[in-house]
Amino acid sequence: LDVFCSIISFLFPEIDVSQNDLPWEFMVDRLPTVLFFPCNRKDLSVKFPEDLPITLPNLLKFILHHSDPASSPQNMANSPTKECLQSEAVLQRGHISHLEREIQKLRAEISSLQRAQVQVESQLSSARRDEHRLRRQQRALEEQHSLLRAHSEQLQALYEQKTRELQELARKLQELADASENLLTENTWLKILVATMERKLEGRDGAESLATRKEVRPKQPEPSSTPQLPGSSPPPANVSATLVSERNNENRTD
Repeated sequence: LDVFCSIISFLFPEIDVSQNDLPWEFMVDRLPTVLFFPCNRKDLSVKFPEDLPITLPNLLKFILHHSDPASSPQNMANSPTKECLQSEAVLQRGHISHLEREIQKLRAEISSLQRAQVQVESQLSSARRDEHRLRRQQRALEEQHSLLRAHSEQLQALYEQKTRELQELARKLQELADASENLLTENTWLKILVATMERKLEGRDGAESLATRKEVRPKQPEPSSTPQLPGSSPPPANVSATLVSERNNENRTD
């Protein structure tokens, strides 16, 4: 209908049949439909055939056929003049040329729409290819993510195992450190004891060397608490040696 809106001789109003009652002869079985009301010829009002689809060629044929005054019975009875026929022919040619121009515009628009459709289809196919590519990338990323998750779980298990091993090793090292500290303490006490024993042994060796030096010196008669009778002999040498050994034994016991 937009094609004919620019034609001054034609008006195309829209009638809402739910709010406007039409005569019974214009009742239709389907909507939308086209009703043709010629100006000053309401008795020739017709409706678009129901067996034809509403297309631009059919609509043009319908309008041109029913807008021809020669198709009117009244005009057929009254023979038209030559001037009327010429003016009517000029008017019809003007209408036809205008319709042809509109048809050309429509064809240009249709070709433009077809080109746009081809472009849109190309873009759509490109978008579909991109979609397939993105889906493949998504599947690859999901597989990689699953592999990374499995690897992460393995690393987590290995980390926990190594942590337990390190904790056990730290516990053993702590035990070794404690044992080493105890050994160091015992070693210190042993050193102190050895030093004490060495000092004691050095004192003992000094006493023995002193006793030895006393034995080497010439023996002098020791004063005895027991008075010796004139003509009595001193005690034998083995007795003095026995006394020295007993004194040494007493020193060792101390």
